Amino acid sequence: MKTVISLRNEQTRQLPEELRNDDVRYTDTLVEFFLNQFTAEGEVVFDPFMGFGTTLVVAERMDRVGFGVEFDEKRWKYSQSLLKHPERALNGDSTKLSQIELPQIDFSITSPPYMGKHHKENPFTAYTTDGNGYQDYLLQMQDLYLQLSHKLKPSALVVVEVSNLKHEGEGITTLAWDIASCLSTLAPAPPDDKAPSREPTRVP
Repeated sequence: MKTVISLRNEQTRQLPEELRNDDVRYTDTLVEFFLNQFTAEGEVVFDPFMGFGTTLVVAERMDRVGFGVEFDEKRWKYSQSLLKHPERALNGDSTKLSQIELPQIDFSITSPPYMGKHHKENPFTAYTTDGNGYQDYLLQMQDLYLQLSHKLKPSALVVVEVSNLKHEGEGITTLAWDIASCLSTLAPAPPDDKAPSREPTRVP
């Protein structure tokens, strides 16, 4: 089983000057790898933390149907400007995902907003309000993916791109391990039979 992939870490689009100081995008090649491996043309791809629209741009280019949600208005408007179907880039709060109308999802990929164990700002409001601490952040992340699970097809797959954090003078936040731990409690038991065939969802 392949456990390591090697991808070029370079961006294909330069952000507008007012957004460059906050460039936390993953690359097109990362999205391309997973969409090639786990999706087919016409299937619905969803990014609950859309950011600068990378997932949706790649999905459109690969003839998938990309939907995404972004809290920050500037990022949302920038993402819309890149898309043939800007109406699929939504401005909203993913912690209230159950209230957002979406088609059934075949595949989800995202890099969530990071939080260190000592940080006070709320990542889910683009760090514009105070949060309730690191443990609450993890619980909200778990609840968000519970809401997402009700919008997934039975055969859907979910990818979360996240890293542990090293803070100068503050130690380490095991963010990737902690998110993996809290989301793993939502994973269904392996099926007894083979998963059903994955028919593409066609969305106009």
